[in-house]
Amino acid sequence: MNDIQAVRKRNPFTFQSEDDGGDQVVLDEQEQAELVEQVKDQNVTSNKQNRIALQVMLGMSCILHVIYWLSDRRSPLFAIFPPSSHDREVNAPLDISGVLAYVAVLIHVNLSLIIHPRNIVIAGRTIRAIGFWETFTWSAAAPLFSVYSGKAWQTTAWWCTPGVLTYVVYAVHGWIKKADEDVLELDKLRYKAAGA
Repeated sequence: MNDIQAVRKRNPFTFQSEDDGGDQVVLDEQEQAELVEQVKDQNVTSNKQNRIALQVMLGMSCILHVIYWLSDRRSPLFAIFPPSSHDREVNAPLDISGVLAYVAVLIHVNLSLIIHPRNIVIAGRTIRAIGFWETFTWSAAAPLFSVYSGKAWQTTAWWCTPGVLTYVVYAVHGWIKKADEDVLELDKLRYKAAGA
């Protein structure tokens, strides 16, 4: 009788992994569903936090660009790093800095639209963002113009901020999309474990 119980005792299938040396347990369908739902919930929470952090960062930068637009248009970095040259032309703002500040604000709005998880509809029309490559192109115009004009490095660095923010949003947006794809792949990996 003892031999029959030993033969009929149900143990989940386990195998020795080469990587960690530990046993791995096969999950039944309900445990798999619970695990996948837990991972989905964590992914949604993480994505929401990332989007909020990006929106706050873009909002603060956009406010700085609006303040710049309304001020004397000297690089804000001169307050932290005073100009080393006394040449007025080198330290002067760009001739078209008002237009470039307006473009920088539009870049911020575009990046906010890219981050936003849903479509935005105004007056019955869906507002769509332009792609990352177009945004990179628009954000490169001001620093290139600054370098071409021979302006101080503080002015050029200030005009690089929309490009840097575009890259940060591009990278984080890629991570969010990758995480969503990974969760979908995880959901497809469910298996039927008879007897588990």
